[in-house]
Amino acid sequence: MDPSHMEWMSEEVKNGRYLYCPNGSHLSQYDDQKNYFEGVIRFIHDVDQKTF
Repeated sequence: MDPSHMEWMSEEVKNGRYLYCPNGSHLSQYDDQKNYFEGVIRFIHDVDQKTF
């Protein structure tokens, strides 16, 4: 999927977020672990802090 379209979709959804994993594919949790898990941890932290 086109990254710019995915970013646009995240802006159209309430509380949507976009995380670009430049070294990732369909399985970014394996292909681009550093970026993917930093994003997941940030998301969980924000939900826990109620800043999401």
